[in-house]
Amino acid sequence: MVEKEIIDPGTPKAGPYNPGIKAGNLIFVSGQGPKPGATEIKEQTLTTFENVKAILEAGGAKVSDIVKVTVYLNDMSDFRKMNRAYKKFFENNGINEKFPARTTIEVANLPVASMKLEIDVIAAM
Repeated sequence: MVEKEIIDPGTPKAGPYNPGIKAGNLIFVSGQGPKPGATEIKEQTLTTFENVKAILEAGGAKVSDIVKVTVYLNDMSDFRKMNRAYKKFFENNGINEKFPARTTIEVANLPVASMKLEIDVIAAM
């Protein structure tokens, strides 16, 4: 049986779940949203990834360890702007070509009305 470790660096959460779980050499990061006050999709994307990064680092991983990303957008017309911010985040963290696998899904609603996206990731160390 794989031992599980809770990863909680104190990032905001909206319910009864843990921000991250380390199981073996994998880290599963629960859906993260932007920091309060972020209103534009670019800023929301970048601050959401900063939350993801904090959880990964608390679990001993790096951004370069991310193997799978799921992005939940509440308006697919934000896709291009989100995509540019997504690319910038990874490039700012030293990833220029080997981007993780990704799925982007449009959803009707997110937990907080002002959220334009939610992101979860899987990292392998």
